[in-house]
Amino acid sequence: MHPHTVLLIPELLEKIFSFVGRDANVINAYVCKQWSEIALDFVWKELKSLPQLLRLLRPYQKRDSDGSIVFDRQPELKDWARFQKYANRVLILRYRQGQEDYYCLLDDMARTRTTLKIFPKLHTLEWLFEISSAWNEPHYSCIHGNTVKSSFFVDACARMPHIHSLDLRVGYAVHFIEADVLKLLQGLPDLKKVIFPEFCLTSIIVSALSRKNYVKPIQFKHAPEQELGEEVRVGSFAPVLEQGAFSMLQGLEMAVRLGNVVRFMKADFAPINITSLYINTYADHNPRELYTLLVTLRLAPTKQITFDTLRPVFAFQNLSTFEVVHKYPVDISLEEIEELARRWPSLENLHLNEEPLVMHDFTLDLRALVPFARHCPQLWSLGLFMDVKKIHTTQQLKPFTALSVLSVGTSRVCDPAIAAAFLSFMCPPGCKLDVDMTWALNNGSFCREWYNDVLSEVNRRSLSWEGVKDLLRLFDQIWREETEKRRALQRENENLRTRNDFSMDKPEGNIKTNDSVVPRRQTNMRKKMVAPLTKVGRLVHHRINAMASRRTWLRG
Repeated sequence: MHPHTVLLIPELLEKIFSFVGRDANVINAYVCKQWSEIALDFVWKELKSLPQLLRLLRPYQKRDSDGSIVFDRQPELKDWARFQKYANRVLILRYRQGQEDYYCLLDDMARTRTTLKIFPKLHTLEWLFEISSAWNEPHYSCIHGNTVKSSFFVDACARMPHIHSLDLRVGYAVHFIEADVLKLLQGLPDLKKVIFPEFCLTSIIVSALSRKNYVKPIQFKHAPEQELGEEVRVGSFAPVLEQGAFSMLQGLEMAVRLGNVVRFMKADFAPINITSLYINTYADHNPRELYTLLVTLRLAPTKQITFDTLRPVFAFQNLSTFEVVHKYPVDISLEEIEELARRWPSLENLHLNEEPLVMHDFTLDLRALVPFARHCPQLWSLGLFMDVKKIHTTQQLKPFTALSVLSVGTSRVCDPAIAAAFLSFMCPPGCKLDVDMTWALNNGSFCREWYNDVLSEVNRRSLSWEGVKDLLRLFDQIWREETEKRRALQRENENLRTRNDFSMDKPEGNIKTNDSVVPRRQTNMRKKMVAPLTKVGRLVHHRINAMASRRTWLRG
């Protein structure tokens, strides 16, 4: 009896098989070939028994001489062909080392394998092991009854460079493997989540994690299998943070003293934008220390100048020049930019800190130019710190009329073509695009020190803006050429219109056409010229309109 056709739909079978256990799916694999393929995917999706996997390749036995476990013979091609049928389905492999030693089997697999990737679809590997201190080989180091292979972390990076979740569990002091952990973190560029034992997030490790571009949560666990580190290792918690530290961090968990947390959150480039902070303090603290921490967390973002900071200046309604220079970007939104431009219609020169030293907090984009073009007709110099990317605006765009200098400082541009297209429409021809970081060069050793730290990022952004400048020059050249062509066509049209009007002139007074000094034949020729000349005029007019439409497209 054949099953109902509905039960042959692969997507439906996958849903059904996902709700039953492994034993039931083993039975489902015997129903038919189509069911077998889908059911086997669920049977071998997650493996918790290494011996079960090894038996797929070859039977094995314990050797009497030394007690090691070996295959009954070396795996051959047909053994690997049978093994790959199931190994290709394994997504998760979990193994906790016991008394039995399978290293000989694993070595044989490594030597005889027919392909580099034994488990091509594997995305999760959980391998828990304890190594006896009796293994005191040269490449091992004995640590409190356990040993750590110093090359293990390097091998992990080489074999699994795209790991995105790291759960580190060690039963000894972290300083024994701190250097190896740093190598591990450096070799995992796609890392997104890390879990460490308590007291293992030392200053050096946190400094390394701050440079990871994609890490969102940094956590530690109290679970017994997670083990503990040493409190003394986090006694002086002072990570070194650089420009762009913790670029995507959302949650942070630490086991440190409150005073260290206060200093950490007050430091430059601290993760002040996190949404979750968990602190496990292992020492007695008085309420005053807790109060200081809470005040620090509340005031951390106020390093930036905000719109409320500038609000008292609105009392000067006829202000024409206003400049702000600060280490941090001005924290101002597009709505607040609209209000600022509306309150100061007489502005001629405005610079809102377009070249900050801290260059990663963006609140504005190209849409910030629109309010100034609409409300400030006398504005000739404007400086804004923006993140230039593709935008969607429903506002009617009105170009600047008097702008001659647009300073973008250390703004970031993602797509030079988008920036050039927008600016070519908003800015009048001949407007200068100023890209530089000037104030830090002339304000003492402190600023020069900061300048050296951010110089590479400034240079990278400047190169992108140079591309924008090149495109703007190209657009201006096209506009000038089109303008000259349009003027030439207008002159030609006027000339043709004049000639056309002349040909249409008739004799004045009572003089008859027959009495005209112009011969009849010549008069008839003039009449015949009227229609062609009129058609030429229309063609020229259409060409002028076409050129105008093309200009609009280029500027848009």
